[in-house]
Amino acid sequence: MNEILEKLKKTPGILSVVLTDKDGNLLYSSSSLDASPIVIAGLTSAFAGYLDEMLSNTGMGKLTDTIVNGSTGRVIISKLENGNILCVFMTASGNLGLVKFAISNTIQNLNNLKE
Repeated sequence: MNEILEKLKKTPGILSVVLTDKDGNLLYSSSSLDASPIVIAGLTSAFAGYLDEMLSNTGMGKLTDTIVNGSTGRVIISKLENGNILCVFMTASGNLGLVKFAISNTIQNLNNLKE
C-alpha cells in the first residue's frame, strides 16, 4: 500500500496524500503541507460523510469523488471500495487531468490489494 501511495505523491503538482478509514483513523500520510495529518484525516472523513449524506438524501447515490477548488490549490477526495478515503492536495497550477489519472490508477491498485 505504501509504495502505491508514495508513487502518487511523486506526481507533479501533488502536495499531500492522506488515506483514512471512514472513522477518520489515519492509515497513510505523505505531505509537504504544515497541517497535521491526523487532523486532515479526521476532517476528510467528516467531509466525505457529509457529502455521502447529501447525495443519499437527494437520491444521487453515494460519494465516489469530489474536487474542492481553493484560491491557491485543490483538494480531491475519493472513496475506495472498502470505504477508505483518499485525500489529495494539489497546487492550483498543477495539471488536474494528470493528477486525476494518477488518482484513478492509485485507487484501482489499492482496490486490487488483498488485505
